[in-house]
Amino acid sequence: MNSNPDLIHTTHDQAAGPNSVGIAPKVSVVSAIYNVQDYLEDFLTSINNQESADQIEVILVLDGSTDDSEKMIREWSASTSIVHKILVKPNGGQASARNLGIRHTTSEWITFCDPDDYLADDYFAKLISFMAEDLNGTASMYATRIVSFDEATGQISHAHPLDRRFRDGNRFVNLNRSPNFFHMSGATAVVRRSELIRLEHYFNEELTFSFEDAHFVSSYLLKQEDPIIGICAESSYFYRRRAAGTSSVQTSALKPEKYGKVLEVGHLDLLNIAKSIHGSVPEWLQMLLLYDIFWYFRGDRKVGAPSRRLEFDVKEKFHDYIGKVMENISVSSVMQFDLMPTDFDLRDALILGYKDNNARPEKVYVESIDVDRHMTLIHYVFSGDLPQERITYKGLSVTPKHSKIRPMNFFGRTLFSHRYIWIPAHGTFDVSIDERKRELVLGKRTRSHYTLRPYTVSKALAGIDITSRKVPQPRVVTSESSVPRSLRKKIQAKIRFFRKPKPAPKSHDDRLLELSDSPAYAAKFDNCWIFMDRIFRANDNAEHLYRHVKQNHPKVNSWFVLDKDSSDWTRLAEEGFRLIAHGTDEHKIALLNAQVYASSHLDKFVTNPLEGKLASRGKWKFVFLQHGVTDHDLSYWFNGKKIDLLITSTVDEYKSIVGNDTAYRFSSKEVVLTGFPRHDALLVPTGSARKKWILISPTWRQSLVGPSDAQGRRTRLEGFSDSDYAKSWSSFLNSKELQDIATANDLKVGLLPHPSLADYVGDMNLNKDVEILDWDRQTFAEYVHESAVLVTDYSSTAFEAAYGKVPVVYFQFDQEAIKAGSHTYDVGYFNFETDGFGPVTTDTDSAVDATIECVVEGLNSLYRARTEATFRYLDTANSERVYQEMRKLIRPAKNREVLEF
Repeated sequence: MNSNPDLIHTTHDQAAGPNSVGIAPKVSVVSAIYNVQDYLEDFLTSINNQESADQIEVILVLDGSTDDSEKMIREWSASTSIVHKILVKPNGGQASARNLGIRHTTSEWITFCDPDDYLADDYFAKLISFMAEDLNGTASMYATRIVSFDEATGQISHAHPLDRRFRDGNRFVNLNRSPNFFHMSGATAVVRRSELIRLEHYFNEELTFSFEDAHFVSSYLLKQEDPIIGICAESSYFYRRRAAGTSSVQTSALKPEKYGKVLEVGHLDLLNIAKSIHGSVPEWLQMLLLYDIFWYFRGDRKVGAPSRRLEFDVKEKFHDYIGKVMENISVSSVMQFDLMPTDFDLRDALILGYKDNNARPEKVYVESIDVDRHMTLIHYVFSGDLPQERITYKGLSVTPKHSKIRPMNFFGRTLFSHRYIWIPAHGTFDVSIDERKRELVLGKRTRSHYTLRPYTVSKALAGIDITSRKVPQPRVVTSESSVPRSLRKKIQAKIRFFRKPKPAPKSHDDRLLELSDSPAYAAKFDNCWIFMDRIFRANDNAEHLYRHVKQNHPKVNSWFVLDKDSSDWTRLAEEGFRLIAHGTDEHKIALLNAQVYASSHLDKFVTNPLEGKLASRGKWKFVFLQHGVTDHDLSYWFNGKKIDLLITSTVDEYKSIVGNDTAYRFSSKEVVLTGFPRHDALLVPTGSARKKWILISPTWRQSLVGPSDAQGRRTRLEGFSDSDYAKSWSSFLNSKELQDIATANDLKVGLLPHPSLADYVGDMNLNKDVEILDWDRQTFAEYVHESAVLVTDYSSTAFEAAYGKVPVVYFQFDQEAIKAGSHTYDVGYFNFETDGFGPVTTDTDSAVDATIECVVEGLNSLYRARTEATFRYLDTANSERVYQEMRKLIRPAKNREVLEF
């Protein structure tokens, strides 16, 4: 653990000790410096600006930096009056640098600020002032408040999940009585130097990039007789979230050590220390470990999670370590943990996956009812094999048609499973599991309580907060006999007048609710069907389906939603579409009266268009028409949405969603195989059938575009032209051989970029022979009809081309980067090599050669056969099939549609 003193070079730029006015420093700031030149100026400036600069000493440990960090520190040293030392050592990691710094401190207290962050000007002034309140010296440690600074956006916020500890201001807490006040950050922890020396307490140098702070702070507090922390809410520490995503915290998810050594040397070592000192594990340490573990599990279920790509043995070792940690954490701690939003899936993963791996449900939840279809959803969770299940309906044992087993996989292992079953809603039923009738609970599952705060009890049982400290005001009573009767009546009349509550002014939402029920709007939008693609763009499945319904089922009260400034607005209006401007009062009133709402997108601004008081009033059935064929795993994205009907287009796509043991929560009740409405046009040539294009249609990359706003518009990021994406596609598009084959066959090279990347095309340095196309110019079906070949990377437009009998080439130059998480992509059922509709290439030359072959030879018989095996329907009746399934949404289901007979 100790650094080799023979390798240390120490520079006393200004010797620590009393400063020029004889004040001994109160706090030592130890900071490990390693290649932080881009951030160091902000940090050093914030040190210089401290109001109590004369009460701190600064120990800067250069840990083998190879950039200009040392030069910047030397320049700062020459100009500052702050007591400081500069230590130089070979690179050994943050823990070793901090340990060296500890040995050179002289102050009463020590803290470990990171040099890529910065401090408020009054940071130490507020801290030292608060320290003075501890007259008896009972505090073992102080904790200051982390304020998040997002470098990319400049946004500053109290967004840290543990910020709630600071919301009631400065205070002293005993962890044994307040277990939720644990602390994990060394940068914002202030510890007693005398205790570090007495305990010979240092950072564990085996923890090189993660959890070293939490281990240092927690093991320090475990060794205290009374772990009392001074919560200093007034000292703001600005934690920088780097725009480049290069901090150790931001990159640790990619390192196998996080899933092995951190748990072994970090978590398990803390548990051993706790049991050796206290004989048991304090509740505060259980909460701290759960906090860290839940971040692991939250991260693993995100789309494109780096942990999905860990080697099998790394994942197995991770499960082994988590199992050992969970032996020391109680079920009650898991259930009462409330320091950040934690759903039942995360809690069940720990309890059922590691503490009870053959759990049978004691309760079955009657979770929801489909009023229109007269169907009831029941749900339970279990671990291990599916239990023996018996459902009795109207006295008979029945087999439901629509059911689902959804395994919950974390780090490559199924830890528990969900069971969903749809049954008729108009008959008496019961459920037996393993030959024992189980309790039926109406409504969704609620969290078990093992400890309760008075506020929670009073709010739940009395409907009010009986713990309020507000003292009721005394009521003054005047004897009626002392007031003449005639005057008493006048007083009472005035009291009644003034007590009469004045009606509150109606809010805008209230007025919209009234309007939605008014005869005029009820007649206009009653039981309407609303269709929508993107806010600013149509020309997707919703537009095609609306057109079909309007032409073939005119009795349906159908409307199409679009932003009035969209380039599609005039086109659709001239065609006779009944348009509603997105976001207007009319749009909201229509939604309040809607019976069905269908969209090709699942973004929040689509699925949750109403807010506030209006949000709970919409009763429509939501139909997800999809934007493209789901060929990879989007379960985490889909599962969080309310989808009443999900449209699929291929056989394998349908199976990947509804099948047992898939990651989606949906069953055959919610998912149908109909084909996509816009595919109808792929088999109906429009205009000239002459081939015009070598069509290039790449998809986007999450790593190259900025975040989207509330309406789906993305901010622009710099550096696109230097990306492999831009260079690879530019190389392909500028290929002389590609242009020669186009010219020889009277074709043009046309680039149709994904809308999220359209603004970046100008950065690609394309030659003048490449024509830039856009989605507003014409429908994609028209592009398909006019194309001799489609070249893409991972885009689902390949399915469209195959459906329209156009050859496909895949140019996947960044396969490894995609696997490493550069895009929102999780591998699903579809394999481009064995299931794709054309050759898969990974370099420019092979992509060009494959494209030339497709232009010359046309559609290969192998890929034609794959297309026929992929699509159940290769016809022009997709829209009608979708319409018929939508009709079923709003009528009662017959028993034969729900039960097997």
